[in-house]
Amino acid sequence: MPNTCCVTNCRGNYDAENKVAVFSFPKVEELKLKWIQAIPRRDLVVTKNTKVCEKHFTDDDIERVSTFYKESTGETLIAKLKKPRLKEGATPKIFPHCPSYLSSTKVARDGPEVRKLNLEEQHLHKAIADSLLTKEQYDNKFSFQNFVEMQNCFTINEVPPFWSIIHKDKHIIFLSLVITDCVPCITYAITINDVLQLSISYKGQNLSKHKDTKLPIKVSNFNQVLDILKNYETNVINYDNPLDDNLYFVTSSLKKSMNLVEDKFKFLIEFFIEQLHLLKLNPVRYRYSSNMLIFSSLLFHISPQAYKFMRHSGNLILPDPSTIRKVSSMLRSSPVYEQQDKYFLSYAKQIFSKISDGDHNVFLLLDEIHMKPFMDYKGGNIVGNSYDNANLATSAHVFMLNSISSSFKDVVHIVPVSHIVAEDLFTLLKKIILALEEIGFKVMGIVTDNNSINRKAVSNFNNPPQFQVQYQHPADEKRPLFYLIDSVHLIKCVRNNWINQKNGYFMYYPQFEGEENSVQTASFSVLRKLYDIESSELLKFGIGLTRKALWPTNLERQNVSLALKIFSSNLVKGLLELGEKHSLMHYGDTANFLNIFCTWWDIANVKTVTKGKHKNNPMAEPITDSLNDIKKEFLKKFIAWLDKYEKMDSNNGRFSRETHSALRQTSQAFLSVTEYCCNNLNMSYLLLGKIQTDKLESRFGQYRSMSGDQYHISIRQLYETENKLRISRELKLISHTSGNFDIDLFDNCDQDENSVEIIDDFFQDIEVSNSDIDKVADSLPVITYLAGYCSHSAHKNVKCYKCRKKLLTDKEMDVDNFKLIKSCDRGGLLYPSEFVTNIVLHIYIVTQKLISEKYELQFLKVQNQRNLVMKLVEELLMSKDMWDFSVCSCGYTFEKVIAKIMKSATNTLLNNYCKIKNDKQKGSKTKKKRKLETLSEIKNTSSLLEKKTKTNTK
Repeated sequence: MPNTCCVTNCRGNYDAENKVAVFSFPKVEELKLKWIQAIPRRDLVVTKNTKVCEKHFTDDDIERVSTFYKESTGETLIAKLKKPRLKEGATPKIFPHCPSYLSSTKVARDGPEVRKLNLEEQHLHKAIADSLLTKEQYDNKFSFQNFVEMQNCFTINEVPPFWSIIHKDKHIIFLSLVITDCVPCITYAITINDVLQLSISYKGQNLSKHKDTKLPIKVSNFNQVLDILKNYETNVINYDNPLDDNLYFVTSSLKKSMNLVEDKFKFLIEFFIEQLHLLKLNPVRYRYSSNMLIFSSLLFHISPQAYKFMRHSGNLILPDPSTIRKVSSMLRSSPVYEQQDKYFLSYAKQIFSKISDGDHNVFLLLDEIHMKPFMDYKGGNIVGNSYDNANLATSAHVFMLNSISSSFKDVVHIVPVSHIVAEDLFTLLKKIILALEEIGFKVMGIVTDNNSINRKAVSNFNNPPQFQVQYQHPADEKRPLFYLIDSVHLIKCVRNNWINQKNGYFMYYPQFEGEENSVQTASFSVLRKLYDIESSELLKFGIGLTRKALWPTNLERQNVSLALKIFSSNLVKGLLELGEKHSLMHYGDTANFLNIFCTWWDIANVKTVTKGKHKNNPMAEPITDSLNDIKKEFLKKFIAWLDKYEKMDSNNGRFSRETHSALRQTSQAFLSVTEYCCNNLNMSYLLLGKIQTDKLESRFGQYRSMSGDQYHISIRQLYETENKLRISRELKLISHTSGNFDIDLFDNCDQDENSVEIIDDFFQDIEVSNSDIDKVADSLPVITYLAGYCSHSAHKNVKCYKCRKKLLTDKEMDVDNFKLIKSCDRGGLLYPSEFVTNIVLHIYIVTQKLISEKYELQFLKVQNQRNLVMKLVEELLMSKDMWDFSVCSCGYTFEKVIAKIMKSATNTLLNNYCKIKNDKQKGSKTKKKRKLETLSEIKNTSSLLEKKTKTNTK
């Protein structure tokens, strides 16, 4: 209800017939006192709701319009005010229902200065009107509407003698001639055609612009043409803006040169043309070619700092990093999307269409990378939990494809895990293999390290589960599925088994060749003695042998290069050379042991066809299925040697059961895979170095390097770095095989990150009832505070007063829900409307339900959790008729404002959820550490008490 008038006997705003504007009492005490004295009412108490209506003020005291003097035209602009306002110093003077002496009828008169200004304004308006009339007459004299009138106009009026005029049937041409050494040269040519379009050329090249106007331009006045003629008459050489036209001449010449160069150099000319074109544009209007986007994206992902330096150096005009990120987001290559069944192996489908037929026969490499358990919220998406539960992931299983006949290799899937059992890993492996086969890949086998879970998982391909070299392929019963333990991992295991011996670092092994069962001894101590002997020598027989290789730390044991310094042919030669001279115990047997594994490694690590010739080592040549192949014969002898090794009667100085089994299984698999490839795939040889996980380990190194050289990276960092590597590959593939880069080609997802997905049936039963609202009643002040923040976020982008009014409410309202805002408010906080608070309340309740035990796991598997929350709340509000579809008079749809509010609220809640999960993880670690410290203290105390008791007894 509007405020009523406080004046005695006044009916202002008391009923519908007396609607009037009312004014609050002034805040200046002196003027406020004058109002109180003027109003005929005894003991008047003024509050914030005490008002005086317009009936008690003269018309001169009330401003109903706003005026603005426009100096450029001399006009006074008038706009009606939405609400009338009082002039400064105005007081109530009219009281119709009171004695007449209480009212004053003095009329405010303008002062001399005001009257003078009004008079000047009248004269100015008259002068402007006369001037406009004169101009109109002048324009009519020199204007034309068609080609004939234009010809007559130019016949009557004089053109500067600088220009030579040529009249044609459908053209009038103005030529600027420069004569040098009696040779005339046309510099400028200005042409007007029969439809009155004027164009300009300079030395035979058309100009694109005249000043800021795009050519050709329509002319209709002699003076307009005359101005153009005079401009180019005085600026034949130094005209106003020569850059555009000079660049136009250069680019035109470069385009003509395109057909004069070889194809490989055309890119350079296109590059120069683009750089020149960008030079004349405002930076906000930069548009880049596909080749430039490809080049810039590759450079940015390889080295952001180098890219930043090149941009800031000013030598090249390159896209802003935000532009590159937009392009990258459209590629949809991030592993985040593949966590959903809908996009499972979508990247593998993408790359399959761009590789050759020779790349289709692949091995599936599997390895585990340990990560920092950390939940992260970014861009509406939560990552950090295990794929099968809500616990934070501590590692990730990474699956890579590696072609056996080409250089193709790429990561196709990443699975974050907190703890995984063999049965689940088997299910995952089978799912990936079947999906890859459906895409078109031919998965020949699996390569893993010697982890017991990996072995047990793969053994499930047989029924009953059994550890063997090959299994029946799940996609084709007629094909084998081979299983190999990584040769890189095995060579490290052999070294580690040797170092871990408790008998003085001795390894006992049977004779490699021959039927004799004599036991030989390999001593690791001999290698250390050899190192000590040559430690001060500048030239050594044990080439490459280092202290790190002989005394590796736990972390250094993971480095295969240190293990290969032990299993080196140079070290074998050093032992044989110095062993007898320095009376080194078991040097011959040790050399034989090393030589066995050096040869095995030479065969297993062949990655190129020419390695054997380059190293002059027959064992480093590709293996074949020939009967006379020496590599094949060695592997058979190696397997027989391992069988003899197993029959040895010894409890120490031997390989662990797992290492021995893996060595035999992998060596046998080498022979089986070679036979299959040569006989079934018609391959003449096989590179066994392509069947190992060192490429996957190299990928892990890239992840850590691109994440700031951290060893334990988070799952978000892993996803982002893998995305960068995939983008680099994608752009390179497109630029070399598919020609022009088209962004739409890569938009393989049905929606972008801000689109709203169809709600899964699993979440359809989520409701917000009155009981749910009652449960969060105690949290309403903090929900209202969050609603205020959301109103602020949306308020910044809303210019319309009406739209803003829907977001906010009066600060003076005394509501319990505002108590938190009031306690924190220092004048800048906003008080949300009931409508906004209701939206945030629904988002809070829905989010709480989604992170409950019933829904949490499925919720975390969703591609974009924010979109799911927003869609659920939208449907709930629409079902309750609480959704606003109105369109404001300003043209702004209020639905957009609601979306901004929902986005801000959801971002806050999901971000807090991630922080809670991370804090719990840290808390559990601290608790375990504290428990361990407590137990050790108790142990130490008990041991001290025991010693004290023994002392007292004595």
